Order: sequence, then structure tokens, then C-alpha cells
Amino acid sequence: MILLLIPAAAVAVVIGVNYGWQWVLAPLLAAVLLRWSIASLRVLVTDAKHLEAEAGGAAPVGSDERTLFWCEECGTEVLLLVRGTSRAPSHCGQRMHERTEIRN
Repeated sequence: MILLLIPAAAVAVVIGVNYGWQWVLAPLLAAVLLRWSIASLRVLVTDAKHLEAEAGGAAPVGSDERTLFWCEECGTEVLLLVRGTSRAPSHCGQRMHERTEIRN
């Protein structure tokens, strides 16, 4: 693999000197952006796979308890009416904290 880099670097230098460095740097930048975008899409796909694995589906929260999620950063509170997954929602780039209150 390293032996292939030496001739490729020599060809890149010749092209850069004769035709301009944009012909060398543009394909490298395109390759970096392509790898970054594919990796970003791959993260989205693998992050959602846990949702398919969870069986059951949405279940209403019991009437005798009240479940809230709150954000530690800004203080936002979200009332949970139907539990779709066991995972807490995100807000301000962090997972929200769960608080369950029992009603009388």
C-alpha cells in the first residue's frame, strides 16, 4: 500500500506544478466530503436500529403516575403521555432526565 503512495505523490506533484494545485486538491477534498457524508448517514441508520429491535410499540402511561423529562441545561420539561421507547429524549445536545411523580 505504501509503495503505491510514492508514485501517486509523484504524479500529484507533476500535475500540481504543471496544471495547478486545484486539480490535485479538489479530488482529495471531494473524497473527504464523500467519506464524511457516508459516515454521517451510516450513523443515522445504526442509531435507529435499536428502535426496530424493541418489541411492543407505544403504550399509554398509567393514569396514577405522571412522567416528566427535564433538561438540565435550560430547564425545559416534557410531559410523557405515550411511551414509545425506553430511551429518554434529547435536548440541548444531552439526554433528558426522567422524573416520575405519583398522583394521589
